[in-house]
Amino acid sequence: MKKVLAALLAVGLLAGTAAGAGIRTGILAKQNMGDEEFVKFVREHDTNFSGWKIMNASHSQDDKLTYFDSLASMLMALRSGKIDEAALPEPAAEYVVNTNSDFEMCCAVHSSPTHLALGFRNDEAGKRLCGMTNAALEAMKSERKLSILYAHYLNTPGKSQPPAETFTKIDGAETIRVAVTGDLPSLDMISPNGTPVGFNTAVLAELGRRMRLNIELVDIESGARTSALMSGRVDAVFWYLVWEGSDRQPSVPSGVLLSDSYYEWENFMHIRSLRRHS
Repeated sequence: MKKVLAALLAVGLLAGTAAGAGIRTGILAKQNMGDEEFVKFVREHDTNFSGWKIMNASHSQDDKLTYFDSLASMLMALRSGKIDEAALPEPAAEYVVNTNSDFEMCCAVHSSPTHLALGFRNDEAGKRLCGMTNAALEAMKSERKLSILYAHYLNTPGKSQPPAETFTKIDGAETIRVAVTGDLPSLDMISPNGTPVGFNTAVLAELGRRMRLNIELVDIESGARTSALMSGRVDAVFWYLVWEGSDRQPSVPSGVLLSDSYYEWENFMHIRSLRRHS
């Protein structure tokens, strides 16, 4: 995979330089920035924080970024030609290409590490849940349980459909509702029969057992994560963040408290439609 990634990075840089301006790139919507504001933020931080990009490697001022509230709508736009490329976190891009014969990788855009975490409301209940989650994650890391789950769910060549996870039901225990979107396969995904599956689900099941909590999964659109959390419809959501430690995150609204990171990746992969480039 590392050789393929290195080749894609090289090809992406060359292709971006030669292709010129005006590449239309789709991305899943951020929760506290409009698309134009995010483009400005990316361009500023690409200069100030060398190495972090999300646009095509050409990084032209004429590139166009379009927000989508779900992965399904973004892939539909890619197939129809409304956008030229879709930028996805590396594990999600790999899954989409491996399970859809009409898509291919077209470039890899190197980023600083992007971290996966759980988001809670920044209130007393949320702080309590976040503290419990961090303690359980620390134990899972020290016992290498996260490494075992990673190997089973994310590092198994040829596995296109992760297995469903069994959640332990504890009589009399507190129930917390966790939002799943299905927009980051094979991390956060919904199987064809409507069952949430993937690495996040497995991590969540393990957290529930360790924290002695019952977990109820709630299927929502990615763009509705913040409203679902802040309204109390759910108690936690999966979240990924960049520039860990920065005073401003492009994907974390005020009022959202994040757990410690439990997974990270370093590249946003751009995919395109083979049908439109054959």
